[in-house]
Amino acid sequence: MNDKLEELKTRLGEIADLTNAAAILSWDQQTYMPPGATEARAAQLTTLRKLAHERLVADEVGRLLDELASDTADLDRDSYEASLVRVTRRVRDRQVKLPTDLVARMSRAQALGRHAWEKARAASDFSIFLPHLEELVDLARETAEALGYEERMYDALLDRFEPEMKTSQVEALFAELKAGLVPLVQAIAERQDAVDDSFLTGEFDVDRQWELGLEIVKKLGYDLNHGRQDRTAHPFTISFTPADVRITTRLYPDQLKPALFATIHEAGHALYEQGIGRALDRTPLSDSASLAVHESQSRMWE
Repeated sequence: MNDKLEELKTRLGEIADLTNAAAILSWDQQTYMPPGATEARAAQLTTLRKLAHERLVADEVGRLLDELASDTADLDRDSYEASLVRVTRRVRDRQVKLPTDLVARMSRAQALGRHAWEKARAASDFSIFLPHLEELVDLARETAEALGYEERMYDALLDRFEPEMKTSQVEALFAELKAGLVPLVQAIAERQDAVDDSFLTGEFDVDRQWELGLEIVKKLGYDLNHGRQDRTAHPFTISFTPADVRITTRLYPDQLKPALFATIHEAGHALYEQGIGRALDRTPLSDSASLAVHESQSRMWE
């Protein structure tokens, strides 16, 4: 089993390297890339994601998983070997259903759509982004049809973020939360003048805001030796490996709260990623358990 497991890990490592190289290009697009490079960047991202997809769905990976499934059948379900085979198979089974051409078209549309969204945001003109949004929705529908679903189309897409969860379950959960949250929000609104938050608006030097944010996230435990913070149009966290987890923020000269809480929020995501065991790196086991778990960590710190 050891030889087959090592071969699988080697292949998965190469796939992870391609995926992370694309992620670095995506991070650069959202932080430092000159706007005139959008078309070229879309092509670069598409090439890397196509290569990663083709390597993952290759027959040889399927053969290794089949053989290792038998070899690990008697191991503890939570053992490294059994978990690697199980999780990799789940990821691969989804990707096998997606034509490489669809993966390529989605990658290109996302890259071009991101640039259009930034232009639309700056100009406060939704029409700039609208055709890109329509294309992305069409591609999402095509993806859902390719993946297949039993109840609702969104189930196929939701499964990527919350494994095996159904849209109907989310609706039931939201309905339960709504019953308690709506009265709470109304009660808060009726007493919104009870707290004086005027100190949060005024003139705030953006460089000092930046320094404050970094000081806070360092105290929370964010390791800047394995991360960094940059500015972007909309804050996000991105992880290439637990050894390189980056956060971004947006600063307003007349408001303190947006940058402060966005920085803490993204640091919460980053702490989750930096806490993933290095032994899981370059395998599907290094991915988060679910988006809800991930978001719970950022919200907890925020």
